[in-house]
Amino acid sequence: MSYWFVCDHCKKKFELETPQATECPFCFWTSSVKRQDQLASEKKILPVSPKEAVPKSSSKVFSGNFSRNLKYLLKTLFFLAIFVMVGFFAYRAYKTFFSSSSQGLEISLTESKKDNEQSSRAVAAPGIISLSPQEKETLYREVTIPVDRAPDAMEQEILDRVVSFQTGQIEKLPSGAWTLEQYQKMIADQEAFYKMPFARSYKKKLEELFKSKYLVAADAFTKGDILMARNLWVESLAFPLYSADLKKHRAVALTMLRPFINDTLSKVSAMNQSLVESGKRAKERSLSGEYQKLGGLIAQKKWQEALVVVDPMIQQIQSLRKNVNPQEVPPPYPASFGMIDADLQRPLMDLMTPAPSSTADLQPLQQDLVEKKEVLETFTESYTKNAMEIYRSALEQIRGEKWQEAIQTLGSIQGPPVLQQDAIQKVSILAKMAPQMLDSFGKND
Repeated sequence: MSYWFVCDHCKKKFELETPQATECPFCFWTSSVKRQDQLASEKKILPVSPKEAVPKSSSKVFSGNFSRNLKYLLKTLFFLAIFVMVGFFAYRAYKTFFSSSSQGLEISLTESKKDNEQSSRAVAAPGIISLSPQEKETLYREVTIPVDRAPDAMEQEILDRVVSFQTGQIEKLPSGAWTLEQYQKMIADQEAFYKMPFARSYKKKLEELFKSKYLVAADAFTKGDILMARNLWVESLAFPLYSADLKKHRAVALTMLRPFINDTLSKVSAMNQSLVESGKRAKERSLSGEYQKLGGLIAQKKWQEALVVVDPMIQQIQSLRKNVNPQEVPPPYPASFGMIDADLQRPLMDLMTPAPSSTADLQPLQQDLVEKKEVLETFTESYTKNAMEIYRSALEQIRGEKWQEAIQTLGSIQGPPVLQQDAIQKVSILAKMAPQMLDSFGKND
């Protein structure tokens, strides 16, 4: 059952299910609410006139009662005025508070509306829901690196590649070493050309010098003793005097022996150049040996040991290519150098300043070692552990729907191939969901 109420203050009606109302829901007054049925019954009872209510015989009593009632009325009106003022200010304060609360509610509703709009736009944008089951499986799957994984085809091609290189200068003679028969024939030809034969005793001395110095030098060169070969070839030019007259000795003997002298000087020059470059050639030969050792370790799948060999080789190549060592000079000539004629000493001293040493073309070898190192590193325990940590971090970002961070993390994975290929597939799927993120990632890179 419901009851109707009327507010005397705002004159509005309202309905409640309880028989009593404490305040008006429109103006919030409490003393002005009355039930409609009670108000109707009060109106039926007409007010009694003062004249009729008071007998004429009791006018004096009425006069006294009237004065007393007037005092009560004034007091009531005074308290009523105070109550009205308090109610008025309370109403104003309540209205102000309600107004500010309404504004805050409106702002909250506005912000909520904006959030809902953004959410609706986010839902409308491409996302997980747009992926196929296969794409979702690829995006959330986790691959692992086999403990004893084998190189893939591309890695195996790099590891099996062999780069050949040649030292900057091969230690060889500018011309072949003379034999005794060639030396004797050269002397005979010169005697016939100048029509001035040597004395038999002088030719015998020349042949003894050739046998004891020149031929021994050729044998030392064959055995790889460059310094001994050079010194003996220098001493083979200490010809015996043809005449006590030095000018005649130079005019006859040194002139007729000129073909042999020039050839021997070229051999001394080549040996000086080899002696200057001997340190560099030794490093190049050592480098060649280390490269062959590296190939053996790779064939045995000893990845860690092979990686240890690579770094020193790369550093050695860089040092050789920069030619950091100062230009060297060959060792001094032997003490017997003073026995050589002064006209031959001068060109021999000029040969002590050889050309700058050359270096083998080591760039292809260096590039090959760098590529092998990149492959070998992917087989080490530390590299594998670090790669898996990065990969799992990307998976956590995917599960947390941090698409852009996941794209960046996946892009930093450079190996091993099993992780790199899976990362590429995941990035391609993420690009379908948020292509603008991939564009931003590409620009950052």
